[in-house]
Amino acid sequence: MNASHAPVEERQPTNDLSLSRLIIVSNREPYEHRQVKNRLIWERTSGGLVSALDPVMRRLGGTWIAWGSGKADRDVVDEDMVVEVPPDAPTYRLRRVWLEAAEIKGGYQGYANQVLWPLCHLTLDRVAYRKAFWHAYQAMNARFAAAVLDEVREKSGFVWVHDFHLALVPGLIKASLLTQPVAVFWHTPWPGPDAFRILPERRELLDSLLASDLLMFQTQHFLHAFVECAREFLGAEVRSDDLRIDYKGHTTRLVARPISVSFQAWSERARTTPVTHAMDVLRNLHVFQPEVRIGLGVDRLDYTKGLLKRFWAIDAFFEQYPQYRGHFTFIQIAVPTRGDVEAYRSYRELIREAVNDINMRYSSISHAGSPQASRWRPIEFREGRLGMDTLTAYYRMADLALVSSVYDGMNLVAKEYVASQVEEKGVLLVSHMAGAAEEMTGALVINPYDLEGVADAIRQAIEMPLEERRERMRRMRTHLEAHDIRAWSDECLRDAGILSPDDSAAHE
Repeated sequence: MNASHAPVEERQPTNDLSLSRLIIVSNREPYEHRQVKNRLIWERTSGGLVSALDPVMRRLGGTWIAWGSGKADRDVVDEDMVVEVPPDAPTYRLRRVWLEAAEIKGGYQGYANQVLWPLCHLTLDRVAYRKAFWHAYQAMNARFAAAVLDEVREKSGFVWVHDFHLALVPGLIKASLLTQPVAVFWHTPWPGPDAFRILPERRELLDSLLASDLLMFQTQHFLHAFVECAREFLGAEVRSDDLRIDYKGHTTRLVARPISVSFQAWSERARTTPVTHAMDVLRNLHVFQPEVRIGLGVDRLDYTKGLLKRFWAIDAFFEQYPQYRGHFTFIQIAVPTRGDVEAYRSYRELIREAVNDINMRYSSISHAGSPQASRWRPIEFREGRLGMDTLTAYYRMADLALVSSVYDGMNLVAKEYVASQVEEKGVLLVSHMAGAAEEMTGALVINPYDLEGVADAIRQAIEMPLEERRERMRRMRTHLEAHDIRAWSDECLRDAGILSPDDSAAHE
C-alpha cells in the first residue's frame, strides 16, 4: 500500500475515557481504498472537513462513520464494516456505510448537492428540486442513523454529526435513543428565512436539527440566520441571547466556531527543502521572467467559488491596467468535483472557455525567434489534485491569493495560504461573502460581484509596500497560530461537555 501524503500525528495519552468514544459521522470518508493494476492502495481524501477532522481523530481516537465510496473499500473492512486508519499507523476506527444506487443518485447527488447545497449558498436558480430526491435523502440518512445506533448500542459515546448531507440523522438517533448526546457542525452557510422558505421540507430539517443537543455554525451570522428560521417556521422559543432554543420540551444550544487549519504543519512544510525546490520548478513551469508577479487561486470547480466572476475581474484588471500585461500572471488550481452532476460539468466547460478567451486576447511572446524567446499568458489554468508539497509551494510563492467565493461557510484556502506565507510577503484578497473574512483582518476584503473593485484590489495588492504587506500578513499569522485546528477542536469538545473549560484534549 502507498502512504498518504498527510503527516501522521502521534496519538496523545488522555485520562478521559470518553474521548476514545468520540463518534464522528460524515458523508465523506477520511480514507479510501482502490485497486490500481491489481494492487490495493489507499489515500487520504481531500476537502476541508477531512483536513480538519482527521487530525482530531488521530489525536483522540474513536470511530468515524462515513460512506464507503472507494472502489476497494469493501475489500479491507471486517465483518462489522470497520477498518483501522490511518492504514500505515492506525489510531482510530473507520466504519463504512454502503449506499444503494438510488440513494446515491437521489439522496447524495440529488437532494444534498442539487437542493441543499445551492440553497445554503444562495444560488437559488441552481436548485433542482424533485420529490424523489427527498425520499432518497430520507433513506440515505436512515442508513447512517442505523450505523450510529448500532455503534452506540455496543459501547456508549458522543456522536458528532457533520454537514448538510446528514441533517435528518440527529432526529433519527434521538427518536430511538432519547438520551444519546448528539452534536451537529453545519459547515456550509445557513440561509435566512426568505431563502429557506423555498424548501418544501424546511420544517422536517429544522425539527431534526433541533433534536440535537448542540448546533455549531461557522459564524454568528449563520447562527442567527438559523435562529430566525427556527422562530419563523417552527414557532420555536428562542432565549434572549439567541444561543438556546426550546422546542418540543428539548433545549438545543447554539455556538459559532470558525473552523481552522493546522498552522504549525503548513508553516513547517513551507520551510522544507522539497517545497523550496518545488517553487523553482513551478516558477519555471508557469512564468519565464523573474520579475513577473504571481496571483493564485485554489478552488474546487464549484459555482459557489465564483470562478467565472474571478476571471472576468482579471480580464477587467488587464483592461484597466495594461501596464501589467506581461508582468502579472494568475495561476488557478482547479480541483474537479461532482463530475456526475450536470450543473458541475457545464460550469467546468464555461470556466475553460473563459480562460481560453482571456488568454487568446492578452497572451504575448517576447524576443520571438531568439534563444531568449518566452511566452506570457495572463492565466495559467491547472486542473487536478495536487500533492501537499506542490500545493504549499504554490501558496508560498504567490504574491497574492484571491478567494472570491460568492458565498462560503469558511473557505480554508484563505487560512492555508496565510499559514504557508512564512516570508510574510503575500497579500490575501478574500470575499466578504466568505466566513474567513471575519477572522482574516489583515486581508483586502473584496466584493466578488464588483468586477472593477476586484481589479482595483489586485492592483492594490501588487503595488502594496513590503512593510504593509508584512504587517498585514504577520497579524493574520499571529491570529491563526492561536486559533488553529487544535484550538477549534478543543473548543468544540468543550462546548459538547467532553472537556472541562480549562482542559485540553491533548498536551503538547
